[in-house]
Amino acid sequence: MSSIMTKRAERLTARAYRQLLWECYAPVLALGVCLLLLFIVGASSGLWQFIGDPWRGVALAITLAVFTWCVLHARKRLKPNTSQARRRVELDNNFKHRPFDTITDSSALVSSGSDDIAWQHHLDVARAQVNQAAPSRLRPALAPMDKYYLRFAVPCLVVAAAMFGGGDNYERIRASLTPGWMSGISAKNAAYEAWIDPPEYTNRPPSYFKKSNTIHAPEGSEFVARISGVKSAPRLIIREKGRTRRIRPTRLGPKSFEARAYISKSAKASFRIGSSSQIWILNVGADLPPSIEFDKVPEAGKRDKLIFTYSLKDDFGVESVMLSMHLKGQEGFVEEFPISIPGSSVRSTDKEPANLDMTKHKWAGKIVLGHLIATDGKGQSAKSSVQEFIIPDKIFVEPLAKAVAEQRLLMLAGTQAYAPLPILKPQTVEVFKNKPLYAVENRERTILRAPKNVQRTAELIEIVTDQPVGIFDDPSVYMGLRNVYRRLQGARNQDALVGIPEDLWTIALRAEFGRLGDALADMQAAERALNNAMARRAPQREIDTLFDRYEKAVERYMEELMLKAVEEAKKRDKNGDGEGGDEGSINQDEIQKLMDAIAEANRIGDTQAARKALAQLAELLEHMQINLDSGEGGDGPSDDSMSDELKQALEELNDLLGEQRQLRDETQSAGREDGDEKQNQDENSGQENGTSEGGTAKSAEQLADEQADLNALLDALEDNLEQGISGDPSENGEGGGIGEDDKKKIEQALRDAKDAMAGSQDALENGQYFRAGRAQSEAIDALRKAGQGLYAQEEKRLAEENEKEGKTASDEGDPFGRENDGNGVGDDVVVPDIDDRQRARDLLEQLRKRSGEQEREQIERDYLERLLERF
Repeated sequence: MSSIMTKRAERLTARAYRQLLWECYAPVLALGVCLLLLFIVGASSGLWQFIGDPWRGVALAITLAVFTWCVLHARKRLKPNTSQARRRVELDNNFKHRPFDTITDSSALVSSGSDDIAWQHHLDVARAQVNQAAPSRLRPALAPMDKYYLRFAVPCLVVAAAMFGGGDNYERIRASLTPGWMSGISAKNAAYEAWIDPPEYTNRPPSYFKKSNTIHAPEGSEFVARISGVKSAPRLIIREKGRTRRIRPTRLGPKSFEARAYISKSAKASFRIGSSSQIWILNVGADLPPSIEFDKVPEAGKRDKLIFTYSLKDDFGVESVMLSMHLKGQEGFVEEFPISIPGSSVRSTDKEPANLDMTKHKWAGKIVLGHLIATDGKGQSAKSSVQEFIIPDKIFVEPLAKAVAEQRLLMLAGTQAYAPLPILKPQTVEVFKNKPLYAVENRERTILRAPKNVQRTAELIEIVTDQPVGIFDDPSVYMGLRNVYRRLQGARNQDALVGIPEDLWTIALRAEFGRLGDALADMQAAERALNNAMARRAPQREIDTLFDRYEKAVERYMEELMLKAVEEAKKRDKNGDGEGGDEGSINQDEIQKLMDAIAEANRIGDTQAARKALAQLAELLEHMQINLDSGEGGDGPSDDSMSDELKQALEELNDLLGEQRQLRDETQSAGREDGDEKQNQDENSGQENGTSEGGTAKSAEQLADEQADLNALLDALEDNLEQGISGDPSENGEGGGIGEDDKKKIEQALRDAKDAMAGSQDALENGQYFRAGRAQSEAIDALRKAGQGLYAQEEKRLAEENEKEGKTASDEGDPFGRENDGNGVGDDVVVPDIDDRQRARDLLEQLRKRSGEQEREQIERDYLERLLERF
C-alpha cells in the first residue's frame, strides 16, 4: 500500500514540476519561439523561396538573434525543484503538515519494545491526504502578456503552412536555413526540360518529354532534368517505392541548372516552386535476358570448317556469342570460342550463319557436346540447348603431311608434367675420360623425363628426318622438323614446349601445299582479322589497315597460284598431257571489282553486305586454280588460241620473276652480313668484296654477275614477247595478238623492269646493297604487272571471241564458276548504287558538320558523336 502511495505522490509531483517549468520559462522564451515558428511558416509556404535574399537572410538573422537572447535570459532564472513541486500540490489541495514529505519520512523517536502510536497515526493521516489529493492547477503564463492571442494564431499558421507545403516542407525548411545567398525565384519565370538517356548498350537515342509527362525508359537509364530562368534552383526530388532521393542541381549558367539521376525502378521526379510543381512520371521496364537457339546442328562444311546457324533475340541487343564445348563424357573441362555476330549489338537475327575453323584444335575429329551462350550489354547471359556434334579435322593427302599431323596430335595429348629431376650422383674424373670435351646432352634430365607422348613424337620425327634425300622436296619442311626435334630433346618442362604444336601444324600445311599453303594461311588469317573488325564495328582507320593487309595477302596468294600453275603446265608438257580441266581461270578485274565492293559497302556502313562479300571472295580465292594449259572445254587460254611464243614467254616470265625474287633475298642477306662485318672491322680481317673468309653470303661481284644474267634473260624474253603479242590489233587478237594500248602497257612494264634491274646491277658493282634491294623490288613489281597484263588481256580476248560465237559470260557463269550475272558479286550481296552511295556520303558529312557546331546542346552533340562512331 505504501508503494502505491509513493508512486501516486511522484506522479502528482512530476506534473506540478512541469507546470512550474512552463510558468518559469514560457514567458521568457515566448518571443523567440514565436519568431522561429513564423520563420518556419514563411519557409513552408514558399515565402522565402519567392522573395529570396536579403529579406530571408534578415528574417533569419533577427529570428536567431531574438531566440538566442531569450535562451540566455532564461538561463538566468532559477530552475524549479522537487520540493517546490510538492508544495504546489499541497497548496492547491489546502493540505497542511506536508503529507507528501511525511509518507517518505520516518519517526525520529522509537519506544523500546513497542511501536510509536502517535507517529503511526500521523502517517495514516498523510497517506489519506495523498490518496485524496487532486492534480495541481496550471497558472496562466502567456495570457497576461498575449493580448492578441498569438499563442493560438501562430500554431494555426504553422499547421496551415505545413498543409500547403505538402511533401516539400522538409526541403523548403532546409533550403531556408542553409547558409549562403538565396535568390528569389518565381514559377512564372521557370522553364523546364527533361529527357531520358538510355544505357549506352541499348543503342537508343535520348527520349524527350514532349506532349506528355510520362515516359517509358529502360532499366539503368539516366534521368536528366533542367530548369532555366531562375537564379537558384530547388533540389530535384525523386520518389521511388519506399525511397526518396533529393538531387542537388548543378549550375550550367547564370540562370540554368541541371540534375541527373540513374533510375532502376519506376519513380516520380519533381521540381516545386511555390505552389507550382513540375512532375515527370518514369515507367521503368526491366532488361530481360536474351534468348538464343541452334537452327542447324553444327557440322563439317566447306574448307573443313564447323558450320551452323542460330537465332537470337534480345530487347536491347546481344553483344557477344560464345560456343561452349566439352568432350562427350568429360564435363569437367570446358572451352569457349567467340562467334562473330552481324554487328556490335544485335537485337534479333534469324538463321544467322556462323563458322569456326577448328581443324587445329586438339578435339578435331572427336565428338563433343556444345551450346551457345549469348550475352547482352547489361551482362545477362542465356544458353541454348545442348547439341552433340563432331568437330571437323583437316584431311591431309601427302604422306609426310599426314605423319606430321599425327605427331602434332601426340604433342597435344602430352600435357602431363615432366618427371622430377633425378638426383645427381658424385662423379669422378675417370667417368669423363671417354666422353667428348664439350658434351652437353644429358637425356636423363631432358627428354627421358618428358611425357610418353612427347618422347614418342621426338622418336617419330627423328625417324622421318633420318634420310632426307628423296623425301623432302622442300628444305623448309626438313629444317622445320629438325628444329622441333632439337627443341623436344632440350626441353626440361612444359613451358619449353609452348609453340611446338603450332609449328608442327605450319609444317604439315607446308608439306601438303608447299609455299601456296603458307600464302593461303596468311590470307585466311588476314580475312579473319578483317571480318572480326567489321563485325565489331571497329574504327575506320583500323579497318583500312586490315583491308590493306588483306589485299597484300591476296596478292601474294595470287603470285603463288601463278607459280604453281606454271609448274603444273611444265609437267603436263613434259608428260605430253595437253588435256585441260575445268578449273576456273584467274581474272584480276573480277577480283578487284569484288574487293572494291567490299571496301565501298564497309565505308558507307553496310557491314552485313561487306562481310558477306568478304566471305564469298575468300571462298572463291581458296578454291580457285590457275590452269595455263587448258584443253577443250576449259575456260582458260588453250593451245589453239594462245601462240607457242606467247605461252613460252609467259613461262619464262614466271621463271624470271622467281629468280629475281631469290636474288633479292640473297642481296638482303649479304647486306646484313656486310653490316655485321663492318661493326667488327677492327677485330676481323680478311674481308674481300663485302664478305669475310668463311662467310655464307655471296659477294657483291657474284650478285652483280647474277643480276647481269637476269638482264640478259629479260632481253631474250622481250624478243619472245614481241613474237607472241604481235598481230593485227584491229582484229583484237586474231592469231594470238592483243590491242595496241595493252601492248604499250606491257612493253612499258618490261622497260621499267629492265631499268630497275640495270640499277640493281650498278648498285651491286659499287657494293650498295640497300639501293640494290630496292631496285630489285621495283623490278619484281614491274615483272608482276607485265605478267598480270598478259593474263588479263588474254582473258579479255577470249571473252570477245566467245561473244562473236554467241556465247556470253552470263550463260556459263563468271570466271570463278558462279551462276550469276557475272558482276563478281553474288545475289545475296547488295552493293549500293551510285545514288545510294552519294546519299550516304552526304548524310555522314552532315552528321560531322552538326557534331562540330558548338552552339548545339551538349546532349545532342554527344548523340551525333555516337552515330559517327557507329557509322
